[in-house]
Amino acid sequence: MKNTLKYMGLLSLYLLVIISCRKEVVINKTDSSNQGFVKSSKVSSLIKQTAMHDGSFDNIIDHANNFSIKMPYTVIVNGQQVTINSKNDLETVEDILDASDTDTDTIQIVFPVTIILPDYSEVVIHNQNELDSYIAQSTGENEMDDDIECVDFVYPITTVIYNTVTERTQTITVNNDKELEDLFDDLDDHDLVSFNFPIQLKLYDDSVVTVSNISELESVIENNKDACDEDDDNDYNDDDCDDCTTSQIVNVLTSCHNWTIDELERNDTDLGDNYTGYSLEFSSNGSLSVTENGNVHMGTWNATGVGSDINLVIAVPSIPDFNANWHLEEIKQDGTEKKVKLEVDDDNKMKLVSTCP
Repeated sequence: MKNTLKYMGLLSLYLLVIISCRKEVVINKTDSSNQGFVKSSKVSSLIKQTAMHDGSFDNIIDHANNFSIKMPYTVIVNGQQVTINSKNDLETVEDILDASDTDTDTIQIVFPVTIILPDYSEVVIHNQNELDSYIAQSTGENEMDDDIECVDFVYPITTVIYNTVTERTQTITVNNDKELEDLFDDLDDHDLVSFNFPIQLKLYDDSVVTVSNISELESVIENNKDACDEDDDNDYNDDDCDDCTTSQIVNVLTSCHNWTIDELERNDTDLGDNYTGYSLEFSSNGSLSVTENGNVHMGTWNATGVGSDINLVIAVPSIPDFNANWHLEEIKQDGTEKKVKLEVDDDNKMKLVSTCP
């Protein structure tokens, strides 16, 4: 009897799809690769894990992978007040911590703050003791956690939900991870879910994959969920050049084009705005060209040393602000964006940025 009722429910669903005038409805009994899936299925779990909130990006502040602190908030870093309005401000925190190797680094959070949990729920935290209790519940450094960071959905996505009891169909468009997480949390045990395919997934290397059915969706997430370093640690220095090589910096600088000046400080004076629109091209033969408004300035560059003692000598006669025996501090990659941080001392710094595969 139960099997008969189940079959009749699916048959009703099939007929509903046939007669529906809403072309978004894609749950289809005759296509085994694209049948609606239920809340308890493996693909449902993979989708929820992909949509979860990743709390590891601000570990420099809270040392917790499972939640992040909601912006804006304020911290005191080695005595300096910093307001965190965006992820870029976390780099300011790192710069302050990196400014000296002889001091004792301290970060104090100005309470109250709000933390965002993996399911996007929010909790107000009034003091460090309350925060420590949530940190204690978080996974440790580089331990396995539930969120999948190597795969992202490309939004918007249209979902189709059919309830086998009420025989009602809903078509819902979701625009971000939080909306998708909320939708899956609200599913009924009798709901069948599908998407308006095709949809796209963005992988850890910024490549985009188009999937045409549920089977492909499950395979792409499953095959890529552990394909990248999720960087779930508290070491803000782990992208610094303690183990860099000259071959590495040469490859980074020559394989990317159109390097721009993200920061430039000479003799404790901020000169970055003076070089907006300048583009630097590093050639493997040691030549360097700088282009601005159609003008080309020629110079040279050379990398020497190893590990934490690599120097980059830049000489552009017509642009003396670029010229120095720069010490390589950091090579950082965030997706297709690459950054190279150079420094002579606390008063002379340069950061180069380029976007390339």
